[in-house]
Amino acid sequence: MHHSAQDLYDEARGLLAEHRPAEARARLLRAADFCDPDDAELALRIRISLAWLLFEEDGASAAGAELTTIAQAAEAAGLAQVAAAAEVQHGLVRARAGDQSGAWRVLCRIDPGRLPPADRMRLHLNRGTLASELHRFDDAAADLARAAALADELDQPMLAAMARHNLGWVEFLRGDLPAALRDMHDADSGGVAIDRSVARHDRARALLEAGLVAEAHELLLGARGDASSARDAAEIDLDLARSALLLGRADDALGYARAAARVFARRREPAWHRRALLAQLRARPRRATARGLRRAAAMAGDRLVAAQAAAAELLAPGPPQDRAELRREVAWLARSPVVSLRMAALVALATDSVRDGDRAGARRLLRRASTTLVRAQLGLASLDLRTATAVHGEAAAALDLQLAADLGQAAVVETAERWRAATRPVARVGPTADPRTAETATRLRRLRAEFRPDRPDAAECSRRIVAAERELRGLTWGATTELPPSVETVAPAQLAAAAAAADASLVVTVRSGEDVVAVVLGRRHRTVSLGAAAEISELVDATRADLTARATLHPAHPLTAVVAASLAARLAELGALVADPLADLPGHLVIVPTRVLSGVAWGALASLRGRAVTVAPTASSWATAGRVAHRPRVSVLTGPGLPFAADEADAISGCWPLVGSPTLAAALAADDLVHVAAHGEHRGDNPQFSSLLLADGPVFAHELEGVPVRAGHVVLSACEVGRATHRPGDQPLGLTATLLSAGVGCVVAPVAPVGDRLAAEVMGRYHAELCGGADAATALARATVDDPSAGAFVCFGAPWRATV
Repeated sequence: MHHSAQDLYDEARGLLAEHRPAEARARLLRAADFCDPDDAELALRIRISLAWLLFEEDGASAAGAELTTIAQAAEAAGLAQVAAAAEVQHGLVRARAGDQSGAWRVLCRIDPGRLPPADRMRLHLNRGTLASELHRFDDAAADLARAAALADELDQPMLAAMARHNLGWVEFLRGDLPAALRDMHDADSGGVAIDRSVARHDRARALLEAGLVAEAHELLLGARGDASSARDAAEIDLDLARSALLLGRADDALGYARAAARVFARRREPAWHRRALLAQLRARPRRATARGLRRAAAMAGDRLVAAQAAAAELLAPGPPQDRAELRREVAWLARSPVVSLRMAALVALATDSVRDGDRAGARRLLRRASTTLVRAQLGLASLDLRTATAVHGEAAAALDLQLAADLGQAAVVETAERWRAATRPVARVGPTADPRTAETATRLRRLRAEFRPDRPDAAECSRRIVAAERELRGLTWGATTELPPSVETVAPAQLAAAAAAADASLVVTVRSGEDVVAVVLGRRHRTVSLGAAAEISELVDATRADLTARATLHPAHPLTAVVAASLAARLAELGALVADPLADLPGHLVIVPTRVLSGVAWGALASLRGRAVTVAPTASSWATAGRVAHRPRVSVLTGPGLPFAADEADAISGCWPLVGSPTLAAALAADDLVHVAAHGEHRGDNPQFSSLLLADGPVFAHELEGVPVRAGHVVLSACEVGRATHRPGDQPLGLTATLLSAGVGCVVAPVAPVGDRLAAEVMGRYHAELCGGADAATALARATVDDPSAGAFVCFGAPWRATV
């Protein structure tokens, strides 16, 4: 089939927009062959597009020279529009090569009125994107909005989606992560085939800033696989280096950075080459390298790279040269709207202050860092994002706790509470309802109900489940909420007073190097060593495995005695490490766990059996969120497949008059005490898809974020849904953590499976104790004292009791 030169040119433009350069080149060369010698405008436009491919192959100098020639020829032929189009392309080439300021000057001197609508749309799209990189956010938003509107008028859905995607990128650079992720998600999910590599790369960069490092790394690998050129792949390699470093894989990060540096050096793109050198510096810090990069970047006017290199110099061992100048540059970086850059700069400044002997100054900087992080977290409606963002504070928190250790127990507690503040429930306006979230959750429930591993379509159904989970997660990331600008923590002296008033010992655990230590606030402060974190973690996992086996094996099974002996031995080992050192503390134990202690079945440990123990996300939340419910409204929800669920419900109804709330959301909104007897699942790989299986299908943790909550106490008699996946900064994630974050004061749930019959018996005793006036932790201790397997039930949160 014969194509005209114009048809071939139009096809090539579309292929370039889709980042398919080889096919675009073939079309352009054929268009040039077919072009009428008298059609000077088309011939020049073909050359403009070919100049972009020349840039991809030979770099900016060759492409710039060709575009200057084209512009001069167009002016000579009286084709002002074509000359303007060549100038636009020249600006894009300079931007792509890293000369953003020069590109901005070129694009800003072009009068959009000289361009036909299609070219005008592309000018606004590309100038808006460039403005965003220069942090000219108002200019960027205005240009991109004009581009989107023009694309709609011209019926160019792909370019309209690109403009709206880039508007999301502007929101990212402004620091509004939910808006960025929402806009990118909507632009990329509209059924329009925008370039997958670019879209994935941008979303991955936003996810890296959100702290969702594994998810970002996966997207980056996919984007690299779709990259249309070695140069595009090199850009992606820079972010792969960053994600690998955050994942603790410094050698991989160095490899990615070096590969990118080779590409940019070969292409003679110094601005991008400096970014690659910065990525290498992060993976392998060297003072001399940092100094050389800082000076080169400063001479080129590249202040962002210069400031980051200055931060690396301050972090390097030994006294830095040009200290005052370094601190000025890093102080500028500490005002960045990008949280990760601000946090890194504050750590560098604090480290330098410690080296200079100014430990008080260092702690002031780290306090500013903790405030920065908590404010960023509190601005996120999604608990998934809030906990993930803590990765950017890990280095600052570790340094802050190290400095606090020399100041005594009260300073350690105050510091730990500041860094854990985002896990404390705070008053909020719930996220704006997005009907797509409910629709996606319903679709996911249906897919999971239909899934059968033996069906011929099992693989396809599994793929649909994964896609629905990704869609639901993406929608929740974009949720908005109104939160207070900060959250206050309770001072150690007040915490100690609250513990004394409640006849409790408050135990705040923190990491100290490779060990876990417990700081006790009570009648007298003291610090207790609980042993090596690695050993504790291994024993917690082994104990959970034995508890799981014991819950699932029939009493007559030949391995039952072996499992029981193994469980007893492991509980003894774990107890000797984490419980025995605390056993002589007076009163009720309140434990604020570090990551490795989050799965401990405290009630199963011999020295604590029958002892009231509460596990709290923060000491401040325990001290302030306690509740007393007078004549509480009580509801019970049961799920399918539990043989003793009816017996459990009957036992509870013998203690309380029950109300008939139809769903979990309705019960949380209307009742004081909500009991759920159902199968449950904790998803360690994706904690917010942890679920409870109720009559109308699974209820996911994601769905409970932002729901209206009246309930002060929730009991989850469901397999291991008390487990949490802890992210950096001891930020817990899972069903129990979600309920506490949503405003439930106290949750009782198991950290390992408990046999169905035993669970029903324990819950009957538990509610009888509650109804008799015992607080939740005491009631649970009395109900579980006879069987170590029942000790898998843990009381989380704050004090709760009922009066009748």
